[in-house]
Amino acid sequence: MTSAKTGHAVRFQGKVADITRDGTITIRPAPPGPPQRVEGYTIGAVADLEGSGPHAGEVHPDGDEFLLVVTGSMALILDDGDEEAAGAETTVLLKSGDAYVVPQGVWHRLEAVEPSHLIHVTPGPNGGHRPRPSAR
Repeated sequence: MTSAKTGHAVRFQGKVADITRDGTITIRPAPPGPPQRVEGYTIGAVADLEGSGPHAGEVHPDGDEFLLVVTGSMALILDDGDEEAAGAETTVLLKSGDAYVVPQGVWHRLEAVEPSHLIHVTPGPNGGHRPRPSAR
């Protein structure tokens, strides 16, 4: 882990920044797969997003999630379902420069309409996700 207080620049690609409830900021690697959540917020920058995201939906019971599309465009799909299944869906098109605050407890997923870069600020430590159905 790298403390943000080290006084030098850190290449952020492939990493996330954790902001714990006590205000400490740490930068760490972000391997593929479900994210490691912290008691606080995690900031990530995801480059070169194409197509569907890594899951079929996620939820954050600890707080709101902030999303910012830096380049490209993405469909944000919000639904009133649960961990087992999607419910009624609402789609919001996010274009370059658009931000959205996903309310605490709302299931959602992102799909890139065109290659995109995204910044997220995600609350933790709790959260759920629906796995993508496996291809047969």
